[in-house]
Amino acid sequence: MPRINLVEKSDAEATRDPILVVDDNLVNQRILLVLLELFSLDAEVANDGLEAVNAVKQKSYSLILMDCHMPVMDGFQAAVEIRKYEKDAGQYTPIIAVTALAMAGDRERCIAAGMDDYVSKPIDREILRSKISYWMRSDIVMRSRNHRRRPVRSSSPLKVVDTIAPLDLEQLQELYDPAELDRLFELFVKTSDILLERIQENLKARDRRIVTTMAHELKASSSSIGSKRMSKLCLCLEQAAGQEDWLEADETYHALSDSFATVKQYIESVQLDRLQA
Repeated sequence: MPRINLVEKSDAEATRDPILVVDDNLVNQRILLVLLELFSLDAEVANDGLEAVNAVKQKSYSLILMDCHMPVMDGFQAAVEIRKYEKDAGQYTPIIAVTALAMAGDRERCIAAGMDDYVSKPIDREILRSKISYWMRSDIVMRSRNHRRRPVRSSSPLKVVDTIAPLDLEQLQELYDPAELDRLFELFVKTSDILLERIQENLKARDRRIVTTMAHELKASSSSIGSKRMSKLCLCLEQAAGQEDWLEADETYHALSDSFATVKQYIESVQLDRLQA
């Protein structure tokens, strides 16, 4: 189970139990881990609800950040199982749902399952900080990255007048140093390629369940990285496949593929610009 270990902590921080991040999406995992690092908090990762339940049975956590829609065991069922175990064990861990909350009634389901609160994706770091502070009963302060940001040069092939950048680079640069940002970009491109390939295969097979699941996962990582157009297209694809409107789903998939190609080209231009600086 991956863990971030931080240095230069106070005595209170050194004795604080880690936070458990529960999410099957690698991009979302990485974003949450970086945010928690900025909050000077240790974190461990569970890749699905079943891993989360088993982790809680093995050790104590200060708080759980729980995605709702995951394979194997979703966040709702995991929260129910954790509350059952904690009732018998005489303990209680605050659970905050971290989800796109795209499905009707998800907010109500979070509370009914035993979760205490929720934050929506894409994650607002100040909202996340305030909620963690509240449930941990501790004033969580964000550390500064203290690294300089360079804007994309005007010579970039996608930096043209009246063109909106395909992702929110400025916000990402506030959170990540260049090496971390490159790792996030690499992870996003790799996982998106895989998801788009699976979506295409299952569109041909007219498999509603897999297409909607893959579109939902890609929507989450697209939102987290700041690609609003990809996120909106994923939502449209998710809805079209759910209604078995396959003509609309096919057309949306092609638009989504084009949008991803634009994001990928933009990422390459940003990385090239940094190398030439």
